Amino acid sequence: MMNRHSGRLAWSILVALVLVGQAFPLLAAETFGYASRKPQLWETERPALEQEPGTNLYWHDPHLGTWETCRLWPPATNGCPPSWYGKVEMLALFRDTSELDFATLGPGGPVVLDTGGLDADFGAGVRALIGKTLGDWYRLEVGYFGSHSWDGDAAVRNQDANDQGGTGNLYSPFSSFGASAGVVGLDYNNFASLRFSSTLNNGEVNLRRRVLMRPGSYEASFLVGGRYLNIGEEFEYLTQSSVPGPGTTTNQVALETDNSMIGVQVGLLSQFLVQPKCWVDFEMKGGIFANQVSLDRTYTVATDQGGTVVYAGEDERDRTSFVGDLSLQVNYQFAPSWTFFAGYNAIWVTGIALGAENFSNDTGMLTLGPTQVDHSGDAVYHGPNIGLVFTH
Repeated sequence: MMNRHSGRLAWSILVALVLVGQAFPLLAAETFGYASRKPQLWETERPALEQEPGTNLYWHDPHLGTWETCRLWPPATNGCPPSWYGKVEMLALFRDTSELDFATLGPGGPVVLDTGGLDADFGAGVRALIGKTLGDWYRLEVGYFGSHSWDGDAAVRNQDANDQGGTGNLYSPFSSFGASAGVVGLDYNNFASLRFSSTLNNGEVNLRRRVLMRPGSYEASFLVGGRYLNIGEEFEYLTQSSVPGPGTTTNQVALETDNSMIGVQVGLLSQFLVQPKCWVDFEMKGGIFANQVSLDRTYTVATDQGGTVVYAGEDERDRTSFVGDLSLQVNYQFAPSWTFFAGYNAIWVTGIALGAENFSNDTGMLTLGPTQVDHSGDAVYHGPNIGLVFTH
């Protein structure tokens, strides 16, 4: 009997403690006055950069007015136009140019050395942009991308016996790969190699204006601005031959090209709203550029009997180039001030001096001159990007 009463007493004490524990915070709040006062602003609202609906770069209806007005009546994007914004991204570009042959096995034989495999990798770089909203219709942007570099080398060796009493049957561009006959000292090589490097840097300032149209799931803006683009390249061609013997004959062509382009560009940005806070950007831009092209070249011939002879030359000219851009991006605003985006880009440049294309197979021009820069090259840079946008 005593055990049953003790159990009931224990349960009664436990229930009382639970009730007191639940009521104590309310009693304390009444006692110290917390229950009667209103919550402070800092206790109820998130930081300003995390408040909905936030801001993004989908171009909103200018008639929304100020950000506070937009906050009360947000558009379909659940976002508002920013005061300023910044973008940072990783941009990887693949470099495409024409392929050139530099060695065949035997006269007119199969190509065993060319430029096709020299720049097969993506060149990683960064792209950054800072923008300022100027009223309801304009945005001023300053952008840069660069630190892109490509380099590579390729080589081939052959020890087959040739008809000159030596070893090596690699034919060179100097004789058009033995189209008529092999040339002693230029052909019959037992070794041939290529070395290549290239850099790309870009800076631009653009003014954007929204295109007047009914606001909704499609927006557009056009831009006009100035742009600077620099492409620099190095290229080296090297061969070794055992004829005429005894000893080794070496031919080396080393050159550098530079393209400094500056001009005015125009463009159009189309924005397609997929769902609230998610849209697709498609942008086209291009312009005509003044291009200051330059070429520095040396041709070195070394033999065991005659020593080393170096022929140097340079050329610089002002020419016209075209630069075009295509970009397709998917944007998603995952936080009030932050947008994630990813896409693909293509840049094509015409009328430039490329390293391999400024190789001359005319030994007369290499030794006697004049040195002439070839600025008829074309290049395409394309690849993916991924980055973040911060708006405020």
